[in-house]
Amino acid sequence: MEEVERVELSRGLSLVHLMMMGMGMMIGAGVFVATGISIGFAGPGGILVAFALNGLIAFFSAMSFAELASALPTAGGAYTYIDEAFKGLVGFLSGWVNWFALTVAGSLYAITFATYTVFLLEGTDWFAGLGLDSELLIKLLALGIALVFIAINYIGVSETGSIENLITLGQMGTLAFIGLFSIYYVIVHPEKLAHFSDFVPNGWDKVLVAMGFTYVGFEGYEVIAHAGEEAINPKETIPKAILYSVAAVTATYLLFAFAAIVGAEPGDVPVHEWFAELGPIGMGEAIKDLMPYGGLLITLAAIFSSTSALNATIYSSTRVLFAISRDGRLPGIFSRIHAVRRVPHYALFASSLIVLTVALAFPIEDVAASADIVFLLIFLLVNAAVIKIRNERGDELDYGFLMPYFPYIPLLAIFFQGILSLWVFNVSPTAWAITIVWVLLGLVIYRNYEGARVEAFKFERETVFEEGETGRYRVMVAVANRKNAAVLTRYAEAMAERIGGELLIVSVVTVPEQTPLEEARRFAGEAVEVIREAKAHTSGKVGVEGIVYYSHSVYRGIMSAVRDKKVDLLVLGWEGRSRWSKYVLGSNLDRIVENAPCNVLVVKPGDTEGKPIGSILFPTRDGRHSVRSAELVEILAGAFGAKITVLTVNSSGESEKKLRERLKPVLEKIPGAELKIVPGEPVSAILEECKKHDLVVVGATGEPLFRRLVFGEVPEKVAGRCRRTVLLLKINRGIRARINRLVGRRVE
Repeated sequence: MEEVERVELSRGLSLVHLMMMGMGMMIGAGVFVATGISIGFAGPGGILVAFALNGLIAFFSAMSFAELASALPTAGGAYTYIDEAFKGLVGFLSGWVNWFALTVAGSLYAITFATYTVFLLEGTDWFAGLGLDSELLIKLLALGIALVFIAINYIGVSETGSIENLITLGQMGTLAFIGLFSIYYVIVHPEKLAHFSDFVPNGWDKVLVAMGFTYVGFEGYEVIAHAGEEAINPKETIPKAILYSVAAVTATYLLFAFAAIVGAEPGDVPVHEWFAELGPIGMGEAIKDLMPYGGLLITLAAIFSSTSALNATIYSSTRVLFAISRDGRLPGIFSRIHAVRRVPHYALFASSLIVLTVALAFPIEDVAASADIVFLLIFLLVNAAVIKIRNERGDELDYGFLMPYFPYIPLLAIFFQGILSLWVFNVSPTAWAITIVWVLLGLVIYRNYEGARVEAFKFERETVFEEGETGRYRVMVAVANRKNAAVLTRYAEAMAERIGGELLIVSVVTVPEQTPLEEARRFAGEAVEVIREAKAHTSGKVGVEGIVYYSHSVYRGIMSAVRDKKVDLLVLGWEGRSRWSKYVLGSNLDRIVENAPCNVLVVKPGDTEGKPIGSILFPTRDGRHSVRSAELVEILAGAFGAKITVLTVNSSGESEKKLRERLKPVLEKIPGAELKIVPGEPVSAILEECKKHDLVVVGATGEPLFRRLVFGEVPEKVAGRCRRTVLLLKINRGIRARINRLVGRRVE
């Protein structure tokens, strides 16, 4: 037996650790650089409105992150969530762009540290006497602080977490003191509120620009999701840490912006023009005017905040690159973990290289705007991903948190984030150019590296054979073993031939969650033989395709096939309910029948199976709902040349005239069908009539008699007790119109 050494990240980050990481990353350049610049064009009231609305939008996205992180606590964060939802090119680009966004944010925080350090030094006589170039010194200090925190991250997670807590406590304490002092200051000097008289001097469109430009200050909670594999009890602690961090930071931003506005001493010029002239150091000058030693305090706050955020972004960007490489989408060297330090050291070095390069090469406004654009686009995709994942996989995932008012909250976030990303162009066209170039580079890498990989496994499938022309209507039969292959194929091919469609034969090979899907191919032999067995029972009158799907669950594999191949009718097999089972059809079948985005036909073979089908029994009661089922029953009868008996049980003593009138829509869809009305108890009466027919089709979802296909009392009893072959039919309302068109065109 071959032994494989498996190196994993340890779980040691608590709720406090996670909150400190998130708040530390959020409270960085969003306050000290972007705020001063934004007041310059949005005005004193505009920046407060921008922060409040950004906090609301961030809270919407935070709920999406919290929901996804509670169900998928992995190291990839946003990349993992988007890839789970969209896969392929979109999944790769999300990781590629997210990695870039985090590294650029790291550059921004390094520059912020250097800018405020130089701001403090410029106020001293000895520094002025040195005659040093401030811009050059800012670049050198940015380089130096980045190298320090690259080394800290190389040490390991536990040391990083301890330093993170210390730094974040320092920054929060400093900001809280400044904010509380500003409230006292306004009470003593109420005339300072006059700074808000020109609330939004340049128009409300500039508020949108300010929102887009300062949004980078609200992206820090993503680092919490990246720590999913290292968090204690991640399903509970990660959602709490994300939501608590956003709420705390939004309040801090509002208070701190208020302090800067009331503390500014603009003289005879409007306060927004004063901030516009000072640019990145406007916040520093305002706090310096607000209170004694304000310059020192603001510099300490900037140092605490920018270094904390820098530490968190280096950590987070490393984990994203690690996750992309671990998925095989970038060279494997980036997913190697240092045997001693237990950190992905090559991923750390690559991320660090970009942090250093961007910090040295671009002005701070362009760096900040680039980070804003990319984070807005990433969060937009995460909000789209939470909708897609809950709709398609919500029943199979174990959520620790579910957002309220779904899907309206993520839809609102998508709308506003799209608008804000476009408005950032007003601040820096260069930022959009940088973003586009990075995306194009990602496309090149995808085509030449990711595209060269075996796509069969990313799409979780491998084609066994394909022949014939593709029809407009697609019938898929899921076969699990040779025993049911012939039976299921019989009905699936009959429907496909009658409608003029094609037949898709699918078998699912499963492996445990911890086993890569690539390994599933080793176990595909039986599935291939089952598909070939099913193919052998076809007549050759319709196009047939056989595919093996590789998945971590039967449910997920079949649902992937249905969505991937755009299936119209899914045919499944059922051997009958176990006496002790809590499920109607079985755990996988119940979920598939309820959630499949297509019509579903479940076949329970009986004692008439394999024999000619001359008569079909179709029990129903409500003609209005039964019309949808009747359309496919008529197609089925036409395929086998069988007669149809429509049965209704009069258990309430209604007049025969009323029953016939109610069932008139059904009889119109099945010309030549016999209507039979019998008294008695529904289940017993139907079972008695079943004995006279070769095939029984049990009605559609929505009929009062068969209230729901899954967990419905009458269909469960009929299907379970009937000795004839029974077909359980569920109509998907979303494709009703298409069925009507096909029936009208092909079967008249």
